[in-house]
Amino acid sequence: MDLTFDFDAAISRRNTDSYKWDGNEQLFGRADLLPFWVADMDFATPQPILDAIRNRVDHPVLGYGFRSDTYFSVIQSWLSDRHDWAVPREWLMFCPPGSIVGIQGIVEVLSKAGDSIIAPTPTYGPLMDIVAQNGRHLIRNPLREVDGRFELNVGDLERRLRPDTRLLMLCSPNNPVGRVFTEDELQSLADIADEHDLVVVSDEVHSDLVMPGHRHVPFGVIGGNRSVTVISPNKTFNTAGIPQATLVIPDEKIRRRLQSFLDRMQLNHDSTFGALGMIAAYRECRPWLEKLIAYIHSNHRLVEDYFKHNDCGVRKAPAEATYLAWLDFRRTGLEQDEIMDRLVNVGGVGLYSGIDFGEEGRGFFRMNLACPKALLSKGLERISKALE
Repeated sequence: MDLTFDFDAAISRRNTDSYKWDGNEQLFGRADLLPFWVADMDFATPQPILDAIRNRVDHPVLGYGFRSDTYFSVIQSWLSDRHDWAVPREWLMFCPPGSIVGIQGIVEVLSKAGDSIIAPTPTYGPLMDIVAQNGRHLIRNPLREVDGRFELNVGDLERRLRPDTRLLMLCSPNNPVGRVFTEDELQSLADIADEHDLVVVSDEVHSDLVMPGHRHVPFGVIGGNRSVTVISPNKTFNTAGIPQATLVIPDEKIRRRLQSFLDRMQLNHDSTFGALGMIAAYRECRPWLEKLIAYIHSNHRLVEDYFKHNDCGVRKAPAEATYLAWLDFRRTGLEQDEIMDRLVNVGGVGLYSGIDFGEEGRGFFRMNLACPKALLSKGLERISKALE
């Protein structure tokens, strides 16, 4: 088994129909940018995943597949070994197109048009989009900033609830700010859910990318029947092109209602390669992941040190998880559009605007650090150049 860890290798992704590298012109108006925006990695996908796909392609028929005992058991083992969560097989549900479609189904079956859904913000943009696109009302619950670190504001959340609030949409660990919420924070949310008859939908697709010194607690461990937890190997192992997502749902009634949605939408069969990739990832790629986390952690330190020693008005929020840096540009005194214009047209670098994650992200930009250090250093220099 080849588990070589060369995260410094420069791999060209241009002219591969890469959303990140070949889609720059559509998003930023220029094709020649260095992209640090969309959340996939510029690292090679682990070799066992590639080998599993190659071996399957040797068979000439790519027909329908089914979920084997191995499919279920590797997910259960992963959750048990990595997150100390013993999950019965019947709690596992699947939405083949990926996590967002699964969350879309939960919104449809557990709320109706006109209901409200509350979300701590800033948060992953598609979670907010789902609410509006389905005729639900989004209630924003801004995270509280304390010395550059972002915390759940539980008191504010409870005050903002309405009689028609049905769901609490959580991104844990938080994308974009990189927080790993504590057990006490999550317990407070579980208490509110109990008191106000809410279901917490917890998007935990970044839960395996926790930095040293921190521990992710799945919300389902605390929230029980008031939880729907979404996990995926796609961010962790750089397999976004072969989606696979698992929903962990302890409550049987919610499972039945979601299954009805999946049946109506004919969402039954996994992608062959998504299933194989997930099995190989969870069964064979833990050593690769530990090396990846160490490399990402060092990239976080590189960015933090860079802005400490190059005072261009940018600060980096402390990172507890994810390969995403939440960069604070507020000290530059520039408006969001002006910063973006300078980044693109002076620096030649593409970052996600913070307001893509909610109005609370104004003054911030998100930078993807899942790339070789040489490329990351070049990107930091371009940010400085843009702000001169």
